[in-house]
Amino acid sequence: MPANHPEHWELLQGPANWFQLWHPPAWKVSERSGAMTLALPGDAFVAIHSFAGATADASVRTPHLDNIVKLFPRARAVRHLKTDSLEYLVDCVEGEADLRVAPQWWQKLLTRTDWRRWTMWEFRRGSVTVVVTFVHGPEFDPELATMVRMVLATLELPEIAADAPSVFAQRVLDLARRKFPLLESTLQDDFQVRIGESSINLFNVYRSYLRAPNRFEELILPALATVVQVQEWGDEQAEPPFDAVSERIMPMLYSEEAWKTRFAGIVGTPWIAGLAILYVIDESQAYWYIRQQLLEKWELTVEQVHERAIANLARYFEDQPMEMAVAGSEQEGPSMLMPGKADSYNSARLLSETFTSRLREVIGGNFAVGMPGRDFFVVVNLKHPRMLDHVRRKVREDYAQMDHPLTDRMLLVSVDGVSELVGDSTPASESDEET
Repeated sequence: MPANHPEHWELLQGPANWFQLWHPPAWKVSERSGAMTLALPGDAFVAIHSFAGATADASVRTPHLDNIVKLFPRARAVRHLKTDSLEYLVDCVEGEADLRVAPQWWQKLLTRTDWRRWTMWEFRRGSVTVVVTFVHGPEFDPELATMVRMVLATLELPEIAADAPSVFAQRVLDLARRKFPLLESTLQDDFQVRIGESSINLFNVYRSYLRAPNRFEELILPALATVVQVQEWGDEQAEPPFDAVSERIMPMLYSEEAWKTRFAGIVGTPWIAGLAILYVIDESQAYWYIRQQLLEKWELTVEQVHERAIANLARYFEDQPMEMAVAGSEQEGPSMLMPGKADSYNSARLLSETFTSRLREVIGGNFAVGMPGRDFFVVVNLKHPRMLDHVRRKVREDYAQMDHPLTDRMLLVSVDGVSELVGDSTPASESDEET
């Protein structure tokens, strides 16, 4: 089993969830050409490449570390090390490399060298291979090398590898053509598949698939069937009159970036912290988004639809009250609250001023909120900064894994409303007083 990690370390997940590990928060993460890079102190760095497709047969696995070493401009003192106690490790190489490249042969005489020590590890589980390269700074730092090994001890590889997005989309297309042969199905840009006259955006369903790659058809087929079913609707179902659906209009929080890039024509309005408010028609087992053309048919403004949606949201939770799990003590009061069960409209409830006012009464003042996904939020008392720091880290981790991700930022709820929590989390006593 991977080693335990310090609580304050942050989670890093690779593409398609092919790996995950934990690292110190000061190590800054970037992605370039499919590789994850961690910038370390002293101009050192760790590069992580991952892919699926290797086999258990070591004679045919790719890439071989010796071939990767050849990609250095110049290398010396290269030697293979014995594989040690790191889980999934199959090969390890160390050496030195000159990272400074002269563009022309004659310039080598004028270019100073930049020899660095490095270590390279190859990890493999099933069809997943992960290659990690640690390059020291100009000065060798043994303590940093120890820290890198501690990070690698937290590495986890999946038992079943998920498909990359392009492969996943092709599998969805093949499934659609097999299950619905009378409808023309094609791949589209922006991670969508078109079936007949409708398109399905694969963003959310892919997130669900990453958590359970062995349930591909079980997860995908219902979504495809819904798209096909909608095409059979008549005008009264596809573009119903406002009076027929007014009591089922609900607000739905969504990533503002996803709304603008993947949901063209869907009615919405920007909110805070990179979020947007969209509007849906609630059905018995699903919901569908209100499009701009339907809003024009109703001759309503977005503000009018929003007002109706918030009223419906309040009635929805009156009919089925939200049970809250509470952490805290009698002496200090509640330190954390969260919904007792998942619901598609849980996070949207933070749009209700009545609801946030009730929460302020329970908490005893201003509070922070984490909303990593559509179905879940967590309320934290600002008087508990250690709890807030812990929740902040967990929100970032959960955001990376949620089926319907919202935001990895924290929000602040005060007497003035909801805003993004920025800077010091210490509560200001004056702002807690009602005016």
